[in-house]
Amino acid sequence: MTPESIIAALGIYAGVFVVAAISSVFPLLLIEVFLIAVAGTAFAPLLVICAAAGQLAGKLPIYAAARAAGTLQGPQRLRRWIERWSNTPHLVLAVSAIAGLPPFSLMATTAGLLSIRTRAFCAIVFSGRAVRFAIVLAIAAHYN
Repeated sequence: MTPESIIAALGIYAGVFVVAAISSVFPLLLIEVFLIAVAGTAFAPLLVICAAAGQLAGKLPIYAAARAAGTLQGPQRLRRWIERWSNTPHLVLAVSAIAGLPPFSLMATTAGLLSIRTRAFCAIVFSGRAVRFAIVLAIAAHYN
């Protein structure tokens, strides 16, 4: 599907939300590219909110599954890797949500394994992704 066909079927804001949710699960589909394609066609702050909410909606089931799995005994190597992040999980999650490094999909899963509170996870992910998407749209607006 093209950006035009998605927008025709769902409308611009719902289209951004759906593409963002799908891209949070399937990283080969990039919401950033979609946002650049629709930049300037709608109210940018609403595009940012829809994209951030879509990303959060896509990551919440992954986070919840990892949080449930975190109570199980896992391989020692995985446990040691997770322990390295246990001192600064909120900061690492925020940096990842904005910059994408460490990979955000990995950090959303790790946040669940570390049992970061759901409210904190939602606030950090939504805010971080909103900053990221605002930057993407600002860059796109600058070059259009």
